[in-house]
Amino acid sequence: MLYVYHGTDTPKSLEKARTLANSLRTKRPDATYIEIEADNWSSAIIEENVGGQGLFSSKYIIFLNRVTEKGEAKESLPDLVQIMNESTNIFILLEAKLNAELKKAVEKHAEKVVETEKKEEGRMEEGRKQEFNIFALADAVASRNALKSWTIYRQAVDSGLEAESIIGVLFWKIKSMIVAKSSSSYSKEELGGLASDLIKIYHDGHRGLVDTELGMEKMMLGLKK
Repeated sequence: MLYVYHGTDTPKSLEKARTLANSLRTKRPDATYIEIEADNWSSAIIEENVGGQGLFSSKYIIFLNRVTEKGEAKESLPDLVQIMNESTNIFILLEAKLNAELKKAVEKHAEKVVETEKKEEGRMEEGRKQEFNIFALADAVASRNALKSWTIYRQAVDSGLEAESIIGVLFWKIKSMIVAKSSSSYSKEELGGLASDLIKIYHDGHRGLVDTELGMEKMMLGLKK
């Protein structure tokens, strides 16, 4: 079965896709969860897991996170849409804007397609914050560039993004790196530490024990190798 989330409002698409993934994992604790990003994409992974079952579980939940950012997935994914939807396993596809071929395929074969759109305005009001691509910050953190991460974080805050949204995306990125075991910038222990730091900042901020914005800045600046 295939669920697709895409559109120009990427943070909203991510939130909806993540909510579904978390809900499914709660309902099916025995399921094997796999996350695939552009860097570790392979059509063979999809073909192998369309009808497969885990050694200790009866189902797979496979999250495809913006895999079409690289050409190979963009070319091969439309041909895989139908067999993913017919699978007894669950596939969740998160993308920004779909190209015409992939959009046609998912609209024809996917179980559910959710498209999000940013609100169009003829003119930006004076003092209105511009929209911001939160994934730029996630990628900077993933590359362990402290100055770039801090700079983009400040841009995210200035664009009006809420701290909870920023923390949520960064936590999801770090968790996906842990699952994929593909980071050359962090050890497994360091990634676990970052995930714990984000959880602590989130909860301490809600309790009024720390200033969430400053706590996140400190974390960004502490990413130095």
